[in-house]
Amino acid sequence: MANVQSRRIALNGSRGTGTVAALDIGCSKITCMIGRNDGSGPRRFQILGGGRQQSRGFNGGAITDMEGLERSIRLAVEDAEREAGEQISEVILGITGPKLACTLVTASIDIGGRAITHKEIKRLQALALSRIPTKGADILAAWPVAYRVDQQEGVRQPAGMYAEQLGILLSVVTAPRPIIKNLVECVGRAHLGISALVPSSIASGAGTLIDDEIENGAICIDMGAGVTAVSVYLNGSPAWLGLVPTGGTHVTSDIAQGIGTTFAAAERLKSVYGTANLEGPGLAERIEAPRLGDDGRLHGMRMEKGAIAEIIAPRIEETFELVQKILDASGVRSVLPRRVVLTGGASQLSGVRDVATRILNAPVRLGRPTIAEFLGETLGTPAFSTASGLLLYSELGFVDAARAGVALKEYGAESGSGAVNKAFHWLKENF
Repeated sequence: MANVQSRRIALNGSRGTGTVAALDIGCSKITCMIGRNDGSGPRRFQILGGGRQQSRGFNGGAITDMEGLERSIRLAVEDAEREAGEQISEVILGITGPKLACTLVTASIDIGGRAITHKEIKRLQALALSRIPTKGADILAAWPVAYRVDQQEGVRQPAGMYAEQLGILLSVVTAPRPIIKNLVECVGRAHLGISALVPSSIASGAGTLIDDEIENGAICIDMGAGVTAVSVYLNGSPAWLGLVPTGGTHVTSDIAQGIGTTFAAAERLKSVYGTANLEGPGLAERIEAPRLGDDGRLHGMRMEKGAIAEIIAPRIEETFELVQKILDASGVRSVLPRRVVLTGGASQLSGVRDVATRILNAPVRLGRPTIAEFLGETLGTPAFSTASGLLLYSELGFVDAARAGVALKEYGAESGSGAVNKAFHWLKENF
């Protein structure tokens, strides 16, 4: 593999004080943000530069055109570097797609009435990690959701407590190895190293949820162009993620097919006149809605605004019904928080929050990046929640038991740990 050393993944990561760069590769756009924490708090970022380009060669979480995606990445990074006035050599990369899998796993060890040490906590994490089947996949992250000290559930930090037995509930995210390898290769062709790989749905939550929501629990729903990503935060940590394969582009496609127009014209109709609220005001208003004629050209036509809403509403309803379905099937369904935060570009469509509130039967707020004041008018919108969350992820200090396989490297459980160890060795040796 060419230029291996220049593209090494620094899997251990750190909460550095220098310049940080984030790269969000989405289905519709690629965003690069360059920032620097001012040292006064985890959400105090000085944004040095930002760049975005239309995404080419990436669809549904997989690369479809390596050269096209590489060019889009280069252009987005160059725009950010130009605005920042400095070059970057590595990025925090967000990874998304329906192939990401989140598994909740439990494990326990005997303590024998002694005080619990950090060494024993790592040994317990290693044991839990060893129970994750990783054939053909790599572990991206593993977050301790809660510990059990004897019969006491929901312990967040057991170090120093006396116990006979210590248990853990660990949330582990895996991704197919070829997807990771291809993304790393493509980013490497743009002469960038990767300091961390972060699931994009988790980054969206990190970028949108306020501290109280992260601490006390919340569901973040990021409505992107190609997929809708769902993340659940519990006890101050990421706890679960899931993806629904519908997004804003599906709504646009429905409009284009439904009235017989081009995708570009349908996108404008959605942005200017679109609503998911079938009972809102102004639905009888007649609007310009160009359609394709027999000659293949657009011709001026008029239709009621409500006709567009009747096309949009079913798709939005379907999206939240699918979200509810995967939440009901998740391993955290019994402790799901009641707070719901919507973000992502498609969440800005009129009436979306009302549909979400009705179907999810929960209070819903529209969220934008918590560091929006530093991002400016262009980047401080819900469409850039993931990119801002990538900047914040390491600053928020989430415990990740899978960082460089540290638990396995030092305390690896012999039983069943071989596949996991191979995954980490593969990443180290190849990047």
